[in-house]
Amino acid sequence: MGVTGLKTAGGRLAGWSAGHPWPALALWLAVVAVSATGGALAVRTPVGDLFDDDSTGRRVLAYALAGCAVVLVLLVALLAAVLPAVVSLLVSVSAVAVASGWWGVVARLFPGRGPSASVFALVAVLGTALGLTSCVLYLWFEQRARRHGALRPHVSRTAADATRTVLLSGLVTAAVVCGLFVSRDTMLSAVAIGVLLTVAAVMLAALTVLPAVTARFGRRLGWPRLPVLWRLTYRLGPPRLWPLLLRPSTRRPGWTLAASVVLLAALALPLAWWRPELPGHPPALLHTAEAARAHGIDATTIVAVIAATVLLGFAALTAVFRSAPAAVVVTVPAALGAAAACGTATVLLRMWKPGQAPGSWGHSTPAAWAPLLSFSLALAVSVLLLRMAVLRLTELRGAGLPPREATARALTSTSDGTTVTAVIMGAVFLLAERTASAEVGRLSVVLALSVVLTATVVRALTLPALSVLLSGTRWWARCAGRQAGQSLPQK
Repeated sequence: MGVTGLKTAGGRLAGWSAGHPWPALALWLAVVAVSATGGALAVRTPVGDLFDDDSTGRRVLAYALAGCAVVLVLLVALLAAVLPAVVSLLVSVSAVAVASGWWGVVARLFPGRGPSASVFALVAVLGTALGLTSCVLYLWFEQRARRHGALRPHVSRTAADATRTVLLSGLVTAAVVCGLFVSRDTMLSAVAIGVLLTVAAVMLAALTVLPAVTARFGRRLGWPRLPVLWRLTYRLGPPRLWPLLLRPSTRRPGWTLAASVVLLAALALPLAWWRPELPGHPPALLHTAEAARAHGIDATTIVAVIAATVLLGFAALTAVFRSAPAAVVVTVPAALGAAAACGTATVLLRMWKPGQAPGSWGHSTPAAWAPLLSFSLALAVSVLLLRMAVLRLTELRGAGLPPREATARALTSTSDGTTVTAVIMGAVFLLAERTASAEVGRLSVVLALSVVLTATVVRALTLPALSVLLSGTRWWARCAGRQAGQSLPQK
């Protein structure tokens, strides 16, 4: 009931924005102005301190300035047009401004506001990634419907489906991040609140600005086009690569699932030997086990936080799909991919940048929390990349297709959208590793690896093999009737 009510409310807001584009744009601009002003007044940071050479604010500004040009070029290449790329960038930047302003107000509730700078950087990175992903998916689906010669009613349905996809993705991300509250740690609670505010700002922008812009400009939003890229981006016909990649998973799902799980487990294995000590640092800066216990960190708490994160994600996906087996198909591969990304990042950072190996997050949280925080956010990223394919799978199974054919069609039909999402997220996280603060830079490495592993190994091997095995069981059949009939934008 809760998910249905939120979908209804989001649909009504998007419908109002499409019917009243100028008031919707004016409303969003007012939200941006009030949020940015309120956040600046709440933080009360002098300009000289904010942009000091050693401050996080200067690095965040450098990330924004250096990344905008690179991201804009990437968006033009992905959307094959200039205007939608500019709109996507402006919407994401404005969403970051809104989320930063909200966090500036909420940060007053935390004693000393020590983690504010790091959370500001995290808001900038995640806000940019989520904002660009939401905008590009919305505009990409809408432009693809027009490219295929769809009539206006079908384009409207496509826009409505894209709006619902953005809304549900935000809800699932928020549910996964809420698992950090189980730690009862001030820093991790601040991070969770910052991520929740970022998701809320991105969802509000997607439900107001994007419907208003597409309704106001229509076909003109796709100009000026890049002809060659336009034909490649919105090509007719199914993809050719993914049917080949999915053959092992659909023909021998048991062996493929076992091999992929072993591979991901091997990549995650370095976490078992992870230690918080940083090579080259004096002993006074090292976080010992006693210090960790003083902050309330022990194995039980860590297991509880990981379990809460996974279970909350599973519960949210179950509510979205109205099918527990479908939620398992997303949650298990996403958790494996997130753990593999954390383990791989631990090795890469110690080999590539010994002084930048995962140490501490901010100033108040022991280093033992670094992989835990990375796992939670990497899990959210993995779920975002896999959710569309499984949603399409539930529709095809409900239509009566056999498990193997439904799995192949679901992953093939959503391959373009998932690839676009992965490219955008990966680019943003790689830029953040170079230009954001040290803490967020290390986290960005984990998130970038999570995107790569999820978009390749998990999507091509683990998820299709598990879906073939589960979607043919009686458990799936019993839950199939409860599926809400949600639809993903199709070709």
